[in-house]
Parts: sequence; C-alpha cells; structure tokens
Amino acid sequence: MKRLLRHPIYLLILFGLLVSMIAKADTWANPSVKTYYSDNKEFILIITPKRTSDKYYLWNYYKSNNHPQTKKILRKKKKFMQSISAQDTVLIPCKGELYRVKGTTDSVLIWERTLLNDICPTYAIVANDGSSIATFDNWYSTGYGVNVFVVYDEKGNARKTYKLEEISPFPLNDYSMSISSLFWRKNVHYIDNDCIEIIFETDENKTTKRIYNLNRLEFE
Repeated sequence: MKRLLRHPIYLLILFGLLVSMIAKADTWANPSVKTYYSDNKEFILIITPKRTSDKYYLWNYYKSNNHPQTKKILRKKKKFMQSISAQDTVLIPCKGELYRVKGTTDSVLIWERTLLNDICPTYAIVANDGSSIATFDNWYSTGYGVNVFVVYDEKGNARKTYKLEEISPFPLNDYSMSISSLFWRKNVHYIDNDCIEIIFETDENKTTKRIYNLNRLEFE
C-alpha cells in the first residue's frame, strides 16, 4: 500500500481529491444587463452581456458538422435549418454604453463599444469626469483570463488589460478559491479621475492596496 501511494499517478489522484475538497462549490446566475454610476452620479455605464439565440449553438454545430450522417439525422438537420431565422445565426458580443446624465430624466450617449470580455465583466467603475472606466473579472470565472482588469479611455477604447498574476501582490494560491474562481478583490474605486485604488484580499483576510495610475498605465 505504501509503495502504491508513492507512485506518481496515485499522488496526482490524491492531490486532485484534496484540491476538490478545498475548493468551494459555486453557482452563477445567468448574466444580465448591469448599470454602474460614477461616484458623483454624472455618468452611467450600462453593460449588456453577450447574447445568443437558443438555436445558435445547434445551428453552428449543424453548419460545421461534415461527418457522414444517417437519413434520420439529415431529415432532422433539414427541418431545423428551415426553422431558423437570420437572428438565430448571429452572436452579439458584450457591449458597454457610457452616458452623461443631464437633469433628472435626460442622458446623452458618450460612447458605445464592444467590451473585451467574452460574456461580460463581473464589476465596473466609472471616473467622475467620464474620462475612463475600468472593468474587473469575467462572468463565470472570477480571477481567471486575460481580462481580470481592463482600462478603457474616454472613447471606450481598451487601453490596457491584465491577468491576475500581472497585478497581484500575493501568490495566486493565497486567494480563496472555488471550482470556477479565485476571489482576490475586496474593493476597487477611483481615488480621483487619474488613479484607481485596488484592495487585494487573501483567503486569510490579509489585504494590500495598490494604486493604478491611469496617465502612465501602471501601478505606482
């Protein structure tokens, strides 16, 4: 038995079991349209997640599947392809819209752009002068991916994007984790129109603040 436990395969299995026991189970709601205000309430950012028809993935499967098929499958495919509309074949990416508030009932569109997230970010903040926004994490996978922190300019163009390992003051293993995510972010906010404060927090509640300079596009 001891020899078996020393075998690399058994060690990997044991490691996987330990990780699965440590990692927390999690559930995600379906993404929805989110609204974020600047602190002074003069700007509103509306983020609409990626939208697909219920038939999109099946249409894409039938379109790309060139393997030999039975008559029954071909009839099913033909019937399905005849039932879809042009909208069923279109994938609409995640979108951000920034508005300036005028009065209590009116607003003016500043920019509308496709955001870099596949589905949508989990959180966003807006500068008080509308000169930038910042988005954080990816829906269904907090802490993972190339868009954990993204900075956009006054026209909605992406200026800089970061992975968590590129900005984290802690080793990634120090963060609380679940099956899908790493929970690294305690708080984020604009200190002023040129600087963002990000507070990182580990699984043991250790925190560190970092200041991001939007003019230099780097941490101070």
